[in-house]
Amino acid sequence: MSIRVKRTNLDFLVRDYKSAERRIEILPPGSAVSNHRAQPAHPDNFIQRWYLSLTGEDAPLVSKTEVSREKPSEQAVYRYDWAFGITLLEGFWWDWMNELPDESALAVHMALQPSENAPEAAPVLATLSALSPSRNTKSLWESAGALLPKAAAEMAKKGSAAIPALDYASSGLMFASNVLDSYTDSRKNWFLYQFYDEKLNSPMIEWRINKKVLQEYGPLLRGTLFLAFHGAPKAAPGSIKILLRPHIRFSKISELDFIAPTNSLSPQDQVFIEVRPGTDAP
Repeated sequence: MSIRVKRTNLDFLVRDYKSAERRIEILPPGSAVSNHRAQPAHPDNFIQRWYLSLTGEDAPLVSKTEVSREKPSEQAVYRYDWAFGITLLEGFWWDWMNELPDESALAVHMALQPSENAPEAAPVLATLSALSPSRNTKSLWESAGALLPKAAAEMAKKGSAAIPALDYASSGLMFASNVLDSYTDSRKNWFLYQFYDEKLNSPMIEWRINKKVLQEYGPLLRGTLFLAFHGAPKAAPGSIKILLRPHIRFSKISELDFIAPTNSLSPQDQVFIEVRPGTDAP
């Protein structure tokens, strides 16, 4: 078993980005960007650079289909992490974040593309991560800090045995603080959606992310998908391509009118991990 890391930087030009007839051009590194810098700016065109990264196990074990509470070790679950960042190049500044709609500004897809004899990749859990405190929220310790002296005094009255150990601060609570809740108060941050993609002919997991997340946590996002693998035949189990495909939306009319420059990449330039599950149960 081994962990694979696939990443790329992607420069692209979108002409008439507000129109349904927009055109997307992938820019090779170097001179192509310089050539566009010398041209007059056009209000309906933009250039961005995206960062894409995908990390995960490329030889996971196949589990039994049944999940046993008595024998949890028979169920192997594997973690696949993605990162997606947006930046602007010198000479092409524009307030792109302001142009986004409030709802469904980004959609990050992870496609699960199986070969004919591949096992089933079953999504178990998915998260969106963020560093706390964010630009506009208080951290756990900022919120609770004023209460700690009072709470300690109350516990001291009951004797030292009532004061709990603080080992948890470096484990459970700190891990939880890095998972961005789907809601903050009554405001939605993000949600998950699963569908079958007609062009890729594969199951798809989608993170749909609102603009407020970018404004508060920044335009570098990270997420995690946990997968279990089931049902591979003993001979020639096949493979599963896990593909990262981000989208951005500037249309405020349709929630399905996304711009997806990775669709213009050649197959070998896509960000993916070829997973070949083993046939031995854990």
